[in-house]
Amino acid sequence: MTRRARPALAALLTTPMLLAPMLAPALVAPVGAVPAVGPGGAVPAARAAAEGPDCDTVGADTELGDPVTGENAASVELQVPQATEVARRRGVRPGAGVSVVVLDSGAAGYAARPSASLASSHGVIVAGIVAGPDQPKPRIKAGIAPRARIVDLPFYAAPRHEASDGVPVPTAGALEQRLREVGDRLASGALGPRTIVLVPAEVPGSDRLRAALDRVVARGALVIAAAGDRPGEDESFLAQFVGKAKPGEDAAAEVWPAAHEDVVAVGVSTPGSLDTVLRSSAIDLAAPGTGSVVKGLNGAWCVVTSVSTHWAAAQVAGVAALVWSAHPKESAAWLRARLEATASGNGAATSPLTGFGVVQPVEALRREVEATDATGLDEEVAPGRVPRKRADVLAAVREDAVWWGLGGGAALVVLLVLRPVLARRR
Repeated sequence: MTRRARPALAALLTTPMLLAPMLAPALVAPVGAVPAVGPGGAVPAARAAAEGPDCDTVGADTELGDPVTGENAASVELQVPQATEVARRRGVRPGAGVSVVVLDSGAAGYAARPSASLASSHGVIVAGIVAGPDQPKPRIKAGIAPRARIVDLPFYAAPRHEASDGVPVPTAGALEQRLREVGDRLASGALGPRTIVLVPAEVPGSDRLRAALDRVVARGALVIAAAGDRPGEDESFLAQFVGKAKPGEDAAAEVWPAAHEDVVAVGVSTPGSLDTVLRSSAIDLAAPGTGSVVKGLNGAWCVVTSVSTHWAAAQVAGVAALVWSAHPKESAAWLRARLEATASGNGAATSPLTGFGVVQPVEALRREVEATDATGLDEEVAPGRVPRKRADVLAAVREDAVWWGLGGGAALVVLLVLRPVLARRR
């Protein structure tokens, strides 16, 4: 026992019950709760999540507002800045050499001012999450893999919740046709050896759609899709999921292309989203599904505030592109296995909301994954340089508090044992 603990122990022998409540917080306070200490011993204030126009309400004719302030909450939660630094130290430009095919409502101009002909901002937001440029002033990191090549292949004009008479909405037939085109481009080598196909939408399944997906996967692409948002009243093929979540709900067989066994189906990790997204046993990975900073349909910066598996799928696609750019010789199957093996889950059964867990790009870049015949993960990954662990400024206090608590508890036990003896002596 240290000398500093002895005076405290003497006090505990006289008033153990009075000091116990005061010691409890020190005994149980987690190390992670200690604030980081900045230069000169100052504790820096935490930066707030981004504030700015809501991307869902920004249209092509919306007046340009002030720039976004704060931080890209989705990127911070996924540790994208740290992963970017790990990649940079290896000489890797995040997303370089990776093509991301966006099958959505149109992403033209996602990095500048989107096309005025677009009827929906959906595809623009998706592409911006994956590879959008950073906001310059104040500087906010936007795209997860800004060096990735975005290939814009729209297959509808507006999501179902924005549908109106004469405006095309996602259909299995239109998606199947685009996937066949992707298959042709993969076969010709036009998309390159590392291609991610992103489908942030839901359509009903069909044999032709399955065949088109089979061909794209066989050509070496990694297909990532949204696991499904809770439908509106007009979405007939998901009518059984309208309203609040029901016990035992499972949309795995209904939502395509996420239902395909070789497609990475993405759910949402944001708490309280059960009535916004669908539960599904098909989910493989998860991401926040909100909080990203991108350019809106008017070319101004905005914040993604809605919670959606569509945005989560884009976030996972961005992480996948970042990791694949650091491992250019690996296959799509290797990449998928690595993302799942390093996700935040417990490695056991998957969750109907988050699958194997939230993607962890730093872990996916750095951690060694045991080789298996199924995945072919037989290469050792060189450990990356990461920031030093934060100093635990209360370590000594906590150590003393533990001794005080043990000493006080022992003294109390001794007093309780001796109480009958002392009473008889009186």
